[in-house]
Amino acid sequence: MYKNSLISLKKYHKIYKSCAYALQLIMVKVKRSEYIIVSRAVCRELFKAGCFGKGSIYFDNLAKGLKDREFSKLNITKDKIEVVLEALVKQNICGKKKKEHGWKYYLNMDRYDKIKEIIKESGSNSIIPILLML
Repeated sequence: MYKNSLISLKKYHKIYKSCAYALQLIMVKVKRSEYIIVSRAVCRELFKAGCFGKGSIYFDNLAKGLKDREFSKLNITKDKIEVVLEALVKQNICGKKKKEHGWKYYLNMDRYDKIKEIIKESGSNSIIPILLML
C-alpha cells in the first residue's frame, strides 16, 4: 500500500514539474525588439559554430555564450532565449533533437536563404516579424 502511494506521488510530482515548467515558459513575455535581437544572435552563434544538422550545440552552452556577449545591457534571461528558440523551431529555421544531456539545436539547411538574411540584416529593417506572421 505504501509503495503504491509513493509511486503515484512520484508520477504526480513529475506531472507537476512539467506543468510548472510549461507555465513558466508561457509566463515569460518577450518583446518584439528582444525577439529580433535574440533570434539574430542565436542564428549568428549557430552559424559561426557550423551547427547544420549533424553539428549541433546544447541549449545550456548556447544560452551561456549568448548571455555573456550579446545581452550584457539588456534584461534577457535564459527563459526568453528558450522561448525564442522554440519559435525558431516552429518556423523551421532551427531544429532540435533530444540527447541524453538535454536538447541540442541546429540550423535547418532548407531555410539557408532565410538564415543568411537574418544574420546579415541590421537596424530596424528586419525580416523576422514577417516570418512570425507566416
